[in-house]
Amino acid sequence: MTQVEHKLTKKNQDFLFRLNKGLADSDKISEEEKEAILGEVEEKLADGQKLGHTAAQLFGSPAEALQKYLNPVRLAKGFHDYSFAFLATDTALVLIMFLTGFFTVTMGFSGSKAGSEGIGITSVLFLSIWGGVIYTKAMQRLVPGNQADAADKKRLPNWLLLIIVAILWIAGFTLILYLPRMINPILPVVGNAIFFFIAFALYLLNRKQAGMKQGGLLAISKLAQQERLKQEEEKRG
Repeated sequence: MTQVEHKLTKKNQDFLFRLNKGLADSDKISEEEKEAILGEVEEKLADGQKLGHTAAQLFGSPAEALQKYLNPVRLAKGFHDYSFAFLATDTALVLIMFLTGFFTVTMGFSGSKAGSEGIGITSVLFLSIWGGVIYTKAMQRLVPGNQADAADKKRLPNWLLLIIVAILWIAGFTLILYLPRMINPILPVVGNAIFFFIAFALYLLNRKQAGMKQGGLLAISKLAQQERLKQEEEKRG
């Protein structure tokens, strides 16, 4: 145990132990590279510990950290290189796919054919678009792109921003309760499946037009995580 490792909390020591075990079982990198990775992770854990950051916040699980170092995937563009329209659309389409896919499966298993379950399609579209807009706007405020940007965005405390997002989401959800069935029909299984595949096609098209070949299911989460890691690395020099 190194001097730095000795100062780590038990949880961070356990994280380092499991990462070390995973690296030892891998033949993709040399022993020197493994030692360098462990040294880097150990240092980041020690620095993060001083700021109250856990290993999970810095790296995710040991398996995720192992994947990052053995098969690093870094998107060519950063968080702030993508437009608000792309990120909001990507997020909204994921929500549409989730909701319509969920209703397709649950209604299919329950045998519902007449559209007696779930929520109306107008509600699905409104909630998804509304959620995509407010979530993207919040993330753009929470993930500054540079020091000047960071100073500007810290004028609104994060806790207040989260409260505002929650209020806006609840307001949107409350609004859909008053939509008449005439303009908000509950679709049958086939109708939900059709909307799912339409949303999926638009999702792929939106990614293609933005030049994003990979980025996880939800682009905004992957990009925000990458931006935070980048900023942490820059702070440490």
